[in-house]
Formats: sequence, structure tokens, C-alpha cells
Amino acid sequence: MARASRVLAVLPLLLLAAGCQDYNFNPVGHCLIQPGSERVTLSSISTADVLFVVDDSGSMAGEQEKLAQNFAAFIQNLDQTNTSRRAAGLEPIDFHVAVTTTSVFYNGPLSGVTCRNDCPGAAGQQVCCEAPSGVPTGPMKGPRACSSDAACAGIAGTTCKTTCTGLLGEGYCCGADAVAPAVDPIGCSALGSGCGKVETHYRFDGRCSPGLAADGGYYPHGAFVGLGDSPRVLHFDKELYPQLDGSGLAIRDPALPACSDGTKVCNRQGYTATQLKDWFANNRTGAWQGNVIAGTCGSGQEQALEAGRLAVERAVSGGQVDRRDASGNVVAAAPASWLHDNSKLVTVFVGDEDDCSSPQDPSGGVVLTGGPGSDSCVADASSPTPKQFAVAQIVDYLTGLGRPVGAGFIVSTSQSVCQDASCAPGICCDYACTGTDLTCTNNVCGGQAPGSRLLQASQQLRAKGADVVAGSICDPNFAQILDRIAEIVKPPSGLLLPTDPAGSDIVLLRIANQKGDTRKTCRGPAPSTMTAADAAAAGYDWWFTATRDQITADQRKPSAATRNIYINHDTRNCEANPGETYSADYLGRLPAGGCQTRADCYGALGGKPNGDVDAWTCYAGESGNPAAPFTQPTPTAPGTCICGDLQANSY
Repeated sequence: MARASRVLAVLPLLLLAAGCQDYNFNPVGHCLIQPGSERVTLSSISTADVLFVVDDSGSMAGEQEKLAQNFAAFIQNLDQTNTSRRAAGLEPIDFHVAVTTTSVFYNGPLSGVTCRNDCPGAAGQQVCCEAPSGVPTGPMKGPRACSSDAACAGIAGTTCKTTCTGLLGEGYCCGADAVAPAVDPIGCSALGSGCGKVETHYRFDGRCSPGLAADGGYYPHGAFVGLGDSPRVLHFDKELYPQLDGSGLAIRDPALPACSDGTKVCNRQGYTATQLKDWFANNRTGAWQGNVIAGTCGSGQEQALEAGRLAVERAVSGGQVDRRDASGNVVAAAPASWLHDNSKLVTVFVGDEDDCSSPQDPSGGVVLTGGPGSDSCVADASSPTPKQFAVAQIVDYLTGLGRPVGAGFIVSTSQSVCQDASCAPGICCDYACTGTDLTCTNNVCGGQAPGSRLLQASQQLRAKGADVVAGSICDPNFAQILDRIAEIVKPPSGLLLPTDPAGSDIVLLRIANQKGDTRKTCRGPAPSTMTAADAAAAGYDWWFTATRDQITADQRKPSAATRNIYINHDTRNCEANPGETYSADYLGRLPAGGCQTRADCYGALGGKPNGDVDAWTCYAGESGNPAAPFTQPTPTAPGTCICGDLQANSY
């Protein structure tokens, strides 16, 4: 047994070297384990950019109001986190909130119009051709888009304007009466396919609620939206959680704008937390309003995933604009400060129907026909040649930006209450909104169509390592869903190791400063026999979990050694500041699949069994039983190969 103690005693020395998962082995009799040079680190994310993609179609009035009513839970969670971090001497986190809608375009059906290249009057062009009796008569025409008056030459009495009736916000050729004549053939991409009429502007019908929209105004197409002159990006930055001077007064940089309420507790633009919350959702006038009350006049062809992608793409290219500048002044257009360097991107999708993201093309995109749940979008999703963008295409874009990603999905599911992977697409019932358990859905609330593609996106994002929360649009407790989404906005709770550790007793978790020096060694791991609550009560700073998801209590339960490390932020003892890193130094499992006996080590790693000096041991940990001190490897808990024969109950 003395020999076993001597072999295991060297492990802490290996761990204190620079991250011990790379090893060199001599296969001819002398087994050497050398510490590798790679460390497993995770930067502490101090900033998050949050985007709410809100369905603004006709049935969303109730859900938008629920989102507004419960936004306080989202803010309260992050507010408490920042207050606690400041009290513990740690830097608060920044989070920046913007909103866009699901309206990109609406491709409505037309009768007798197909994509042809033999249309009279179109000179061989591939256009949408009118053929009311089956014989082509001429191309379908639309107004001419323009960027200058020169483009309108030949159209008598017109100039290039952005104020044409029904076409606000885009340049079209129209006359003094603001009417844009239909003069240009409408091109198409799919020969033989029926053409729809692509609408890209709001059309009020007297029954919808305008919200943030203007009649004839251009759909957002991923642009940030807001109420009037309110900021398009709400900056909950570190200035809202100031350091205090010796007398307990907030310290504020004198170069920043003064706080609007005369105090020193406001963001860098001079706005207080109350102002920011009111701009998102305000009920002080007796009617909910704010950036999230997008209205119900938007496209009935909801394109949540594409709208989210377009919004991020605009931000990456510098194309998002705000109505407030860096000093808080109202301006016509200022560059939006959203997508910060090294920030976490969190996109939250809220809607009562499924995603129908497809090309903006009258024949190549989905032409919307049928009713909710059984429309052409649903049919296209199961087609062998779908027109909709592949969900994976948009997921790959979001996860390919080189930054941490999180996502929330509040969609129509088969149950009114569900969480994450348990959420299945279906039509849910919001009886609290309808006011009676006899009515499942109506025109202002309840699931209208299963959120199939949106839940596919949640699963694919989760599989790529993103932090994902999913819930039901009918859940009466929106506050709980938003509280859980706030959890994934915060700095990461844990680490994902690149390989399986050999055992829980040979892992060291520490915090390294910017120079790489150890500032703190964290207490852990908690034993796998504990619950998450027990481990927290016992003051453990970290432990292993069975899954990458660490949101629910079951998901946070301590487990045997895995690649997933949960950091218990409640202790405040294992907190990395911005610029610092967590480092998990450990002895990796070798070979990758582990071992059951020392014979597995010979087979995978070489050497020969010629006595104690040269033997391998398949090590799976210590049992705590003096009579049988070593744990026997099993298929579900394999061991790792280490040098030497530990003898006495070793394997």
C-alpha cells in the first residue's frame, strides 16, 4: 500500500503543471507520463448582447402584453446578480437589449400567375406572367425601385422618393400625388412555379393594433424597432452599478452625461434603470407600450429565424441604427452600439406560430396559403425539396460568429407548460388569456401553430454547445421563463472540458489572472452523492454534472467526473473578473475510451508486462475502503492508464 500512496502522491504535482491532458509514452518498457502544455480555460464574459425577436402578426396582442408584464423578472435577475457582484468586489456585467420583429415579407397567393420565360412583352425575361385563361397575356408589374431621380427617367412625372403611398421607407419612383405606378416586370427564379405577390410593407386593415408600425412603412427586415424616439438599444451597463466613495455616494466619471434624475446612478448615456425598463415595457398610462409592444399589423408569414439572422448580420456590418447617440441625444440615426467585442450573443424568439423563413422571391419562396397549422409553410417543411431556408443554415450562422451563444424559445408547444428538451411542438392553450377553459385559442392569444422549426433550432443550438432555454407561449408564468433566460445571459456557469477526466479526485479548478498566475483555487468537486442544494449548502464552489445543460436543479446535481463542470456562483468564492480565466487542470482519461484492466493499457499504449516496474494500472479512483482501496473500472465508469502497478486491489 505504501507504493500506491507514492504513485498517487505525484498526481497533485502534475496538476500544478500547465494543464495535464497531453502525455508521451515510451512503448518499450518504461512508462513516462509528462504534463502537457495546454490549459483548459474559459474567459469570463462580461458583456451580453440580447435580441428579442417578437412575432407581430395578428394573434400576438396577448403574448406581447405578457412579455411586457413579466420583463421585470428578466431585469430583476440580472440586476440582483450585478448588485451581488459589486458587493463582492467583482465587476458587474453589461447587457444590451434590442428588439426586432418576425416581419420580413408576406408572399400572398395569386391566381393564374406563373414564372415563365415566354411572357409577351417581357422580351424573353424570366418573369411572373399573367395567364388568367391559361394563355400568357403579359408580365405582372410593380413600382420601380430607385436610389436617385435618374432611375425614374422615362416614367413621366415621377421622381425618386421614400414617401410613396404604401411604400414608406424605401426609394420608389412616384409622382406629386405620391402614387408609384406599376411599370417594371416582376422577376422570378423557379420556372413553372406559381407566383405570389410579395409585400414588404405594413398594410393596416382597421382591425390590427399598429404598435410600433406605420401604415405603409417598411417591414423591419431585422432592423431594431422602438417606440417613437426611445432608444433602440437599452444599455444596462456597469455605470448602473457604481462603486461608492467613503461616504457611500456613487462615483461617476465626470466626463459622462449627467443623470437625468440628478443622481449619479445611471448608464453611460445618462439614463436610469427605471427609464430603460419603461422604454422596453411601460404601463404607466394604463395601456402597455414600449419597444416590445410591436403591434399586430405585421406579416402573417412569420420568419423569426431569418429576422434574427438579418438583425445580427446588420449589426456585424454596422448597419443597425439607434435614435439616441452616445450622449443620449435624440438623433435621426446613429450607429447602434450592439454586438460588443467578446460579448455573448443571446437571441430570444417569441411567437405563437412556426418559423417560415424562405427566400424573398415570388416563385422561389413559399407562397403562403391555408390556415395556421396546416398552411403551405407546414407542407413545405416536409417537402423533399423545401423552399424554406434549412434550420441548420441559420444555426450555423449564429454559432459561427466566434462568440458564445445563447438562445431562448417561447413558442407553441404540445403542453402549456414545458422546459427545454421536454418541449415538443403542438398547439397549446392559454386559458388565462382567453378567460375560460372552454376556449383554447382566439385572435389575440394561444398557440396558433406548432413551433416545429423553432424547436428544431433550439435542439441544434443545444447540440452545438449553446446555452438554450425553451418554454411554451401559453405558460401562465412568463416570469419564470424570462428568469431562466436571464440565467443564460449571465457569465457562463461552467466549463466544458475537451476530454473526459480520469477521475474527480485528480481535477483542480482555479482562477488565473491576466498574467496566468493562480489567484484562487476553488473548493471542489462536490461528491456525486449530494444534491445540488446539499452541495451549495456545504459551500462547494464547483462540481461535475451529467449534462451540459445546468439550468434546473436536476441538471445541476453533482455527478461522477464528466466533461461538464458547474461553478456555484452563490458562494462568491470562485468568481472570475473580466480579463481573468477559469482553468481546469486535470489528468485526462487515456486512452480516450478508458480502460477496464491493465491489459487494455498494454493493447492501446504499448509496453510489456514484465514485472511491477514496467506494469500499467487501470485506475478508476479510490473507494475509501482500506480493505479494497481502489475502485473497479466499469463500462459506464472506465478507468485511465497510469504508470506502475499499484498492486493490492488494483486493476
